[in-house]
Amino acid sequence: MKHFIIIICIFFFFGEVSATNLRGQVVRYDSYSGRYYPLAGVRVDFWIFNGKWVDMSYAISGSDGFYYFMNVSPGYSFRVQVFNVFYPQQPLTLLNILPPNFQDIPFVAT
Repeated sequence: MKHFIIIICIFFFFGEVSATNLRGQVVRYDSYSGRYYPLAGVRVDFWIFNGKWVDMSYAISGSDGFYYFMNVSPGYSFRVQVFNVFYPQQPLTLLNILPPNFQDIPFVAT
């Protein structure tokens, strides 16, 4: 019973913990065929604005071109960096979308 009361107090004082998961894809446009193809093994840096731009983490795209950032605190503006270019041009805001759902980032076409 004592542990139960301690847990209730922790939730009361600190509130509910919130986090979101991000998902995006890196693709290459083939002008000959007019199609997009996924790029695997590409480093994607995750930047947030916290008074200044800070490189928080990075991910490597999988064979399907998708990359993921898990358990990110909502409320910040963010961008991703691929091949030294920032996407999207206007920063997005981290929404409070509870896992297992994802906030989708527009695909990055190189």
